[in-house]
Amino acid sequence: MKTKFTLLAVLVAAFFSGFSQQVPNGSFETWTNSYTPQSWIGTEAILSSAGVPITSSLFTFKDTTTFTQGVASAKIVTDTVPGFPSIGTVPGLISLGTGGLSGTGQPQFTGLPFTYRPDTLIFDFKYSSPGVDTGAVFVQLTKNYTDKVLQVGFALTAQAGWMHVAIPLTSYYGDANTPDTLQIQFIASNVTPRVIGTTMHVDGVRFGYQTPPSTFTASITAGGPTTFCTGDSVTLRANTGTGFTYQWKLNTAAITGATSASFVAKASGSYTVIVDSAGTLATSQAVVITDTTCVNGINNIAAANLSVYPNPATTVLNISSNVNMNGFNLDVYDIVGRLVISQILENGNNAISVAKLANGTYIFRITDKENGVISQNKFNVIK
Repeated sequence: MKTKFTLLAVLVAAFFSGFSQQVPNGSFETWTNSYTPQSWIGTEAILSSAGVPITSSLFTFKDTTTFTQGVASAKIVTDTVPGFPSIGTVPGLISLGTGGLSGTGQPQFTGLPFTYRPDTLIFDFKYSSPGVDTGAVFVQLTKNYTDKVLQVGFALTAQAGWMHVAIPLTSYYGDANTPDTLQIQFIASNVTPRVIGTTMHVDGVRFGYQTPPSTFTASITAGGPTTFCTGDSVTLRANTGTGFTYQWKLNTAAITGATSASFVAKASGSYTVIVDSAGTLATSQAVVITDTTCVNGINNIAAANLSVYPNPATTVLNISSNVNMNGFNLDVYDIVGRLVISQILENGNNAISVAKLANGTYIFRITDKENGVISQNKFNVIK
């Protein structure tokens, strides 16, 4: 299916959407080979389908030094094919889905299955041209490959630095039908004559919705105390579901490689997780982690005026202080973070029964009436 678009000037809109659905591999993290992003098709692959021997990146590059999300961006460059002067100057292009050349030698694309009506197209780009040239982005939503539910293109002009773009799409819908196929294309050169060296970087391609196609929530459960001794940790667990993927963040920055349903937090800070369910994104509330310097390691004296003994304990753990601890709270966690004892303290001396605890290492935490942490440390139970 050939694609024709009316090209419009790009609008950088102050448009805030309450929801975003990630386009497949929209941050270009994964590639099927050296020049084709996964879920996308590029210029090299189209030429290869016509029998041109393409063995390396000529027009499409995974750039791991210039990006705005994740660890990579897609870089497309207008160039020529060495040894094939008859082909002429070819624009760098990436298209979501599959494609190739028609019987008449024209590029044609098939897109990917998609059944939502997004309000906004969101992406980051930077564009440079050594001459008068213009890039473009094209979006097409179709039903049964014939009904053009939405078909629009936007010109992208030279930008020395990254630009974040949010383009409202609502006014471009041609009817009220629900689409079944999506195409998105970025092209480095959209005018003739094309200029060799014209370059576009693209990253973070996604959609926004004022009303999400479906909703769900993301949450974090801490597997133990969120305040602990420096060198210790707590396991944070996200809610799970079929096909869910994850990205953990610390103080709003993505943690490299933290893409599992759980994360072992060791450093102080505010942790959140983004849960992706088939392109539907949800962000959890933050969990604040605090690692503190514990006095005297696992020795008996946890503070100058507080004693916790014996260590190891057998049946009783004594907590003594020269200050009145009436109303203070003691929590004891096992090594995997389960709360095994919770008790209100009294006066200056308290005897805590640990007779029912199994042999092992435990963490105690004493908090005052305002829930401030007075002491936290390890002790052992050996019988």
